[in-house]
Amino acid sequence: MARRACEEELRRAVAHSELELYYQPQIRLVDGAIVGAEALLRWNHPERGVLTPGTFLAVLDQSVLASVVGHWAVETGAAFCAHVRDRINGAFCVAVNLFGAQLSDGDLAARVLGTLERTGLAPDGLELELTENIVLEHDTAALEAMTKLRSEGVRISFDDFGTGYASLSMLKRVALTRLKIDQSFVRSINEDAKDATIVKAVIDLAQGFGLDVIAEGIETESQFATLKTLGCDLGQGYLFARPMPAAELEKRLRAS
Repeated sequence: MARRACEEELRRAVAHSELELYYQPQIRLVDGAIVGAEALLRWNHPERGVLTPGTFLAVLDQSVLASVVGHWAVETGAAFCAHVRDRINGAFCVAVNLFGAQLSDGDLAARVLGTLERTGLAPDGLELELTENIVLEHDTAALEAMTKLRSEGVRISFDDFGTGYASLSMLKRVALTRLKIDQSFVRSINEDAKDATIVKAVIDLAQGFGLDVIAEGIETESQFATLKTLGCDLGQGYLFARPMPAAELEKRLRAS
């Protein structure tokens, strides 16, 4: 889909509520319990069916709609988490990816805290995922917003850690709670000794900073076993579950 046409269709999609959040469960590796989920965008296109972010996210990220969709995702994810916590009477956390445009707005912290108040979600039920590159591009705004939100109890994570250009000093400057190991390192963890070394180094580094670690893209039992042996805390991937609509995840949580 051409960029201009895609952006026009995205405008229509936002106006007609065609965007939806799917949720991929996040598993505690030591016992297999579902402790949270990552919220992932899906587009219910009237002609092309359900579209994944790979077909439209790059266009959305550069459009004026990014901030609107980003704040909607935070609100929707927080509301779902509050609903789940109420139904299962237990701890649960939803991770939502941020757009750089949300940091450019300058009012991210206030908007997120307002969302928590409206939805009734405790701050530790929401995790905001930042990529290293977003932090670099929006340095001051990112640091101020994340520091404020972390002080209020909101969780903050670095997504795709190790694939961007951020220096290790970012771990001191940004008030993080979690590092997320990119699936590119997980994919060959049992075939490539370098990938295994990188993953182990990230886990040790995170633990040294008092952070937990989640690995994404776990697809095989051998990857799962290796990550657990290396001390990784959490994982997500097709081995456990594909992203699913909110109602399906709630049903799974009730059953467990």
